[in-house]
Amino acid sequence: MTTRHGRKCGIAVIAVLLAACCALAAGCSDSTQSDAPREAAAPVVVRPDAWESPMLTEADILAHRLLQREDGGLLLGAAERSDLADEIALVLSQIRDAYPAVADITVRADYAFGELLLGLEPPLFEAVASLLDGQTEPVVLHTGDAAFDTLNERLGLTAADVFSSFKTVIFYFNEHLNVPAAAAAYAALEGVEYAEPNVYLGDGSDIDAAKSAGRWYVIVRRAWGDCPAGCINEELLFFIVDNAEVNQVDPARAMDIAEFRELVMNRGWQ
Repeated sequence: MTTRHGRKCGIAVIAVLLAACCALAAGCSDSTQSDAPREAAAPVVVRPDAWESPMLTEADILAHRLLQREDGGLLLGAAERSDLADEIALVLSQIRDAYPAVADITVRADYAFGELLLGLEPPLFEAVASLLDGQTEPVVLHTGDAAFDTLNERLGLTAADVFSSFKTVIFYFNEHLNVPAAAAAYAALEGVEYAEPNVYLGDGSDIDAAKSAGRWYVIVRRAWGDCPAGCINEELLFFIVDNAEVNQVDPARAMDIAEFRELVMNRGWQ
């Protein structure tokens, strides 16, 4: 015979079982939701007048150039670049002290650091422009294009400018951006017609260098003659710096040295 007390216990057990089932169901439901696709992260950007252009020394510029040749990553290490720039600054000082005739020649940047020029197809351009047009406050640049938004976030996009006539934007990033590698990454995305560095026009004197087996191989390029359109004349001076010893190398002999030959070919110098 079932007692009233027994019925209460039975009801209690059923209630516990039902609660457990509900909890399991809820857990399954939560798990399903957590596995559902999420919207891509998107960066918070400002207009370019609120963005500060990086102030770089010539040693920073040359260190950045060297690291880009060695590292295909999208972002270069800040500490590594800083250490290399310190070493380069000393090398340049040693050459200028030993050969004052080249003291007036400095490292020349080829393009603006941390900047990319992007040509976007109409749908993606409109998505970007609609978020930025007329805005003076920071904006979450969520275009809905997951690959595009994810890359913007990954590279630390901080500012953007829109040029509606050309369906073009300029994106501004951290100064440690590997600009050529980042341009290639954007150019591979659907909706991006082209991506390229924001290059400086004209030409001019410059310095380039490579380090091999503890020695520095430095080329000082003196260029002149209608440089805004592309310098007509150039003279290449070659130096090897080994610790505190600085030696100038004759141009004919320099071309027999692999480090110098590779630098000249990479830069397109004569």
